[in-house]
Amino acid sequence: MMGHVSRPPKERMHVTELNKNASWPESDLVDPHQGGAPRGWKIDQLDYPTFRLTLIGKIMDRLTIRYLAERGDITYAEWRAMARLATMRKGGTIGQIADLAWVDKAEVSRAVGQLEAKGFAARRVNPRDRRTPIIFLTPLGQERYDDGIRERVQFHESLLQNFSDKERGELDALLEKIGSRLVQLMAMPLEAELDEA
Repeated sequence: MMGHVSRPPKERMHVTELNKNASWPESDLVDPHQGGAPRGWKIDQLDYPTFRLTLIGKIMDRLTIRYLAERGDITYAEWRAMARLATMRKGGTIGQIADLAWVDKAEVSRAVGQLEAKGFAARRVNPRDRRTPIIFLTPLGQERYDDGIRERVQFHESLLQNFSDKERGELDALLEKIGSRLVQLMAMPLEAELDEA
């Protein structure tokens, strides 16, 4: 019988509870009673909201890595691959997973190898191209994903808890515009990208 992958009660703490027990350098934080922006929020000559997005992304990554470390069963790269595979009901190739995750194929290949070793993923022959196997989640992998996605939903809901539905929609639309521009830049040769800058 397949083992259940649910965590013990301690590891089921809400993300806010994890944060209470975290050890963060004081320089990384801001006094919540001061109502100011986080440290390093504005830097001379980089006073752009897009720059601040990189700061937000780094902190979100750190929180996610810490959450996964609390569980100790998969890495962040493995979670990224698992989360994309979960949306691909018939499975997908390394390249397809990488495209969805916005990361390089080498990272996905390593992550998939680890997921396979842990029994969370498997592969089958791709009838269209035998050189690129189809990767898919096993029942154990799907169970692990279902368990993990509940925590990730809580995390993202906690970030947006003070946003109205209208504000969420507006933020999403603005981020989509930035994302679309980034996709355009990624498709450009480096020389053309520098010319546009």
